[in-house]
Amino acid sequence: MVVLRKLMRLKRMLGMTKKPDISWKQEYGLLAKDKDLPYIKKGWPQFDKPYDPSNSKIPPSFKLYRAPMAPKSQVNRNSDDYSEENLHQLYGKYQFEVKGNFPNQGYTAEMEVFTTAFNLHLVGWLKIRERFMLGHVQGDTFALSYFKKWLEEKHLSTESGKMDWVRLWEFNTGIDVPLQYRHLFCDKDRRKYKNRKIHILSTLEKAQITRLERQSTERRQKEQAFLDENCVRNY
Repeated sequence: MVVLRKLMRLKRMLGMTKKPDISWKQEYGLLAKDKDLPYIKKGWPQFDKPYDPSNSKIPPSFKLYRAPMAPKSQVNRNSDDYSEENLHQLYGKYQFEVKGNFPNQGYTAEMEVFTTAFNLHLVGWLKIRERFMLGHVQGDTFALSYFKKWLEEKHLSTESGKMDWVRLWEFNTGIDVPLQYRHLFCDKDRRKYKNRKIHILSTLEKAQITRLERQSTERRQKEQAFLDENCVRNY
């Protein structure tokens, strides 16, 4: 009797269950996809954000110190109130990326780019390697425009390397002070040798795979040209 009562209750609940309305939401059934969830690292979701070496470090515990709210200074963003005399009072920022070839593991180019940005009193970070440059700089508008022109016109010396192309993005003018960064620093490659070796071997393997694929394509094209030229069957 108890089993029959439970069975009748189950049937009644199944009858009350509404069928999914597939007119506005597709019903995948057993093939339903998993939810898109961010990667959780020590209790904090890691979203896809631009590279920033100052924010890559996560505290060793689950607690994160939150500084007290400081009153923000109201920056005048009205363009009519600025001229050549007081435009330097307006601060801005942007990020840049450079592709090219920089010998000596990029140390010479790093010194030259750092000296140029440091002499302009810019703050932020620089990441310079043998094949690319990345950076985020902040400062007054005159210094930022000068450094932007220096990058776009590729004033890097021949000893430091050669710039192939330059890309700048995330322009923002009229940011609040104090700035996010207090000084200019370079993001060094502090990986251990075993990690560098793994990266070098993977790069060499990819280059070898690309070379073999190119040779295979060339050989296939030569065989096809020979067959078409001599009217020979290969089957």
